[in-house]
This record gives sequence, structure tokens and C-alpha cells, in this order.
Amino acid sequence: MGARFERSLPAGAAGLPALLAEIETWLDAAGVPPVEAARMMIAFDEVLSNIAKHGGGMLSVSLAIADRRLAATIVDDGPPFDPLAREAPDTDLDIDDRAIGGLGIHLVRQLMDDVAYARDEDRNRLIFSKTF
Repeated sequence: MGARFERSLPAGAAGLPALLAEIETWLDAAGVPPVEAARMMIAFDEVLSNIAKHGGGMLSVSLAIADRRLAATIVDDGPPFDPLAREAPDTDLDIDDRAIGGLGIHLVRQLMDDVAYARDEDRNRLIFSKTF
């Protein structure tokens, strides 16, 4: 049996810094190497910040580590939004020529092994994992 972490809070930005700090502390206690934990924290920051900014209602984070693999599920009951439906940004373009947005989820896709989205019971569910 591996390590588990679960938290729920209102999706606004007020509790976000404390939640991110709790996740980082938990990753360290669970034995995730610092370099891998830093990459995971970038993904958490991107996803949770977007939910805080655009979502609403309640936010739940469930994390599990087993066999050197982090599995994360982030659920919110904000408006339907599939971040994976957007095309990946063209990072070859000059920054002034790029469309606004989309870099955060692109970064999450690059940092994690798997990323999936589902709309389930009127909730957005983003699931991602990373082996370390």
C-alpha cells in the first residue's frame, strides 16, 4: 500500500498557496526525489491555478503513490472545461505571434506521463500520472 493525500476546498484562489504547500510537503514525505517533485509541483500549480481562476464551486485533490508512480485526480464542479481539447500551442512561433493561453496544459502534458480529462457527474475530472 502506498502513500495517499486527499483535500477538498472552495475552488477560489484563497486556499491555493496553502494547498500547494501541503502537496509539496506530502511529496517530500512520500520520498519523491526533489527534481521530480519540482516538476510535479509545476503541473499542480498550473492545473490548480487555472481552476481557481476559471472554475468554481468545490475543488478536490486526490493523490496516491505506489511503485514509484504518482497518480493524481483533480476534480472541480465548475463549468464544463476540457483543457485537453485545445490544440497544442505552436511554440516555434515568436511569442508575439502566438495565441494567448494553452501553454499551461501543454506544460502539464510535457511533464507528466499521462493526462486525461472526463466530465463525470457534473464535475471536471483531470487525471494525470508520473513515474519517478
